[in-house]
Amino acid sequence: AYARQHNPEIHAAASRAGAAAARPAQAGALPDPMVDLAYHNESLDRFTLGSTDFAWVRIGASQEVPFPGKLGLKRDIASTEADQAREASRRTELEVISRVKMAYAEYAHLQKLLDLLQRNRDLLQKFARTAEVKYSVGEGIQQDVLRAQVELSLLVDRETTLEQRRQSQTGELNALLNRPASAPLGAAHHLEEKHLTRSLDELTAEALEHAPEVSAAKSRVSGGESMVRLAHIEYLPDFVVRADYMNKASLLPEWEVGVGVKVPLYFATKQRAGVEEAAATLAEARSARQSVAVNLQARVRDLYARAQAAERLIALYHRTVIPQAQLALESATTAYSVNKVDFLTLLNSFTVTLEYEMRYHEELSDFQKAVAELEAVVGEPVEG
Repeated sequence: AYARQHNPEIHAAASRAGAAAARPAQAGALPDPMVDLAYHNESLDRFTLGSTDFAWVRIGASQEVPFPGKLGLKRDIASTEADQAREASRRTELEVISRVKMAYAEYAHLQKLLDLLQRNRDLLQKFARTAEVKYSVGEGIQQDVLRAQVELSLLVDRETTLEQRRQSQTGELNALLNRPASAPLGAAHHLEEKHLTRSLDELTAEALEHAPEVSAAKSRVSGGESMVRLAHIEYLPDFVVRADYMNKASLLPEWEVGVGVKVPLYFATKQRAGVEEAAATLAEARSARQSVAVNLQARVRDLYARAQAAERLIALYHRTVIPQAQLALESATTAYSVNKVDFLTLLNSFTVTLEYEMRYHEELSDFQKAVAELEAVVGEPVEG
């Protein structure tokens, strides 16, 4: 909601759409009329107004009138361009919102990983103290203490890297929200497990129906068809209607009306080329529409597969892998305390459990990102 209100990309796209929406009325209006004023004198040595029939003040007006149908087609072409600008604005908004959601998912993911590392560092410090106690009483070896210290250093290294990424993500998210890069964001809500509730076919149908690219491509084809019709009508002449009034002072006034015709004399190099250009533009628009549909279906399939894979891995880690790893860690912890396993076995169980928990949260983030991209592609919210 904040991004919709403050993001400059969204505002710029909306302004472009507003500008395009004002063009159809202009395109369908008649050309501006011409009003002229002139004085006609018969002699060079004096003013003869009122003393001769060949001296007058003339006031005239003329109006160009395009052949019937031309203005309507120009208005239609401008309307399709306005439709394209509107869809481009919607495309921009969807992309920005998608990027906000993806950036937020990454920000929440990094925050969760930092919390996870902090918790595990506390646990590893406990293991290190146990190893030191065992070594001090002769039940352990110094190598175990050193291994624990090395592993603690590696966790600090990972925390440093993740903190740098979190700072970068903060800057990216603030940029999307049009806020200072260093502005605090606070704690993110923890990403929750969600599920795809629509099939691939449903999402594909939604995309082909509602995606801005599809609507814009359809508008381009419609505009191309209007351009072809207009190019053919350009062979027909436009008209100029005019009226003049001549004031002769004390003599009788005169008036005149007339109609002019703009003859398309150079049709071989102008109108004919215009028809060829319009036909080529229409062919390009039709090919682009087909390309958009094909690429859109491929994009939906790719994102759907990514979301589906992340969903399966989330369930696998949450229901099977992590519980088993935690049980193995608890067992290794108990066994190490009574000298039934060595410290290396305990450390291995610890690192494996940590890696699986981190992968679980990474998959949560990947799922949210895939859903966010799907929403941008489909053009409507995707329930997750």
